[in-house]
Amino acid sequence: MTVLSKVRIGLAVGCCMVAAGCAEQEGLAPVAPPEPEIAISCIAVMPVQVIVDVDNAMSQADEKRLQDGRQVMDGLLKQQLADTVKARFIPEGQVQGKGQANAQQLAGRAKCNAVLETTLSRYQERVGNQYGVQDSAAVTFAYKLYEVSSGRVLCHGRFDEKQQPLMDNLLTLPKTKSRGLGWLSAEELLRDGMQERLGQCLYLEGK
Repeated sequence: MTVLSKVRIGLAVGCCMVAAGCAEQEGLAPVAPPEPEIAISCIAVMPVQVIVDVDNAMSQADEKRLQDGRQVMDGLLKQQLADTVKARFIPEGQVQGKGQANAQQLAGRAKCNAVLETTLSRYQERVGNQYGVQDSAAVTFAYKLYEVSSGRVLCHGRFDEKQQPLMDNLLTLPKTKSRGLGWLSAEELLRDGMQERLGQCLYLEGK
């Protein structure tokens, strides 16, 4: 067999492999993202509730920070859910009591078939600035989205973080890449945590 023949055979085999690869790729069906199981008419977003640890004494300053954090979180919820399909924000003045029954009643008035409840139990501001701190920011919150008629939980999650130096915990490297190397304020940490946790819920995705 001549050298030219060998070259021709090699080129033919290569073309066949490329063609087979392309055909295989074209034959792959696109993977569709999972769809929510329940059609949501609208979501009644309840005001953020503060949870105080009764087992540990909390100073008035800590309580005030929590209340300030509650207002910040209410505002961030409105920002994050502004593009969510038919979110209805329930004013604080309409909430007559706590509990799922009260929330379901308010959701019914708003003609919503789902309720979003959030709680904030820690909101600690950093001591220092973005370049250096004596104490870093810390935030703890939880959320639950459930159907009104059955009470079935559709999504839930919890965020609990005190920002750490990268060298103290290398597992924070992915977050450091997205956040940058600076120290976050409590509001920035809260916003980041809400985007992370609520963003994992298909029902809370934007339009």
